[in-house]
Amino acid sequence: MKPTQLAIARRWCRRFLGVDGAAAVELAIAAPVLVLLVLGVADYGVLTGDVASLESAARAGAEVAKAHPNLTAGDLTSRDLFPSGATPIVTSVCTCVDNTWPTGTACPPEPFAATPCAGKTNPFTGTTDPRVSEYVQVTATQSFSPMVSYSSFGFPPSLTGQATIRTQ
Repeated sequence: MKPTQLAIARRWCRRFLGVDGAAAVELAIAAPVLVLLVLGVADYGVLTGDVASLESAARAGAEVAKAHPNLTAGDLTSRDLFPSGATPIVTSVCTCVDNTWPTGTACPPEPFAATPCAGKTNPFTGTTDPRVSEYVQVTATQSFSPMVSYSSFGFPPSLTGQATIRTQ
């Protein structure tokens, strides 16, 4: 290309596109940072959406487990309550009125047996209350991997949602 043709082409580009060489260099420097920022926002959005989905599924699983006391984690998985790749765990939890439970005591204790909560004091009323509170707890775990690997940010490798509902 002749020098005069090159000058004409440059003038035409500046006039038509309104872009100088400095603006193109600035764009080349700023674009990767902006793309990384947008991908980080998208990853965070996916992370919070997955956590909300797991917590909602755990809550629904706890409601089902409350209605069906002998339900297992496999039964919950077969009901399609959880997102794909999520692993539920169902446990029965008991506490005394003061939120303690003796180590090694089965949940719930045998009927008509001496309650492990005998002599416990209700912290709200100050009276002795031997009742046992029984709960079902559903925990769901799912692995998480971001779209882009960020070395300085600590995205968790797995997400957990948990729900506990009183059954009595």
